[in-house]
Amino acid sequence: MSYETWHNYGYGICVSDIMGEDVSRLEKLLEAAPKFRKTVHDGLLARGITTPEWDNYMEYDGLYNLGLASLLQQVIQEAEKIELTACDDFEGVPYLLYQPSYPWNLSDIERNLTEKSLTELFQRYAGILTDEVIPVDHQSVANGG
Repeated sequence: MSYETWHNYGYGICVSDIMGEDVSRLEKLLEAAPKFRKTVHDGLLARGITTPEWDNYMEYDGLYNLGLASLLQQVIQEAEKIELTACDDFEGVPYLLYQPSYPWNLSDIERNLTEKSLTELFQRYAGILTDEVIPVDHQSVANGG
């Protein structure tokens, strides 16, 4: 049996910096991605949850258990057509990153991104969930398994 480590490098946020567990704000976030919102709500209903609480939403990503990072990733993917990476570190701290890519893998939208536009994007979506300004910076997220 072997153990491997890896790093996810990119520009983004530490999702655990978003404090508070406000379901109404989370619903407002989901409104930005109607198809994804329906998928989330259908999944909750399939589990018999008609009045979901914060933790019910955080269980959406049952495969990687990245909670809010996965929800943000999916909302931004649908709303902005920008591919982000939800990941966590050795301690389970979640991050949301825009990772470097080869030019031929970039969509026209991504090709025109700047550091400023990415900062504004992360702050806009985090700002739906909290009134605190969430720092956006270069990240190196180490993990292993």
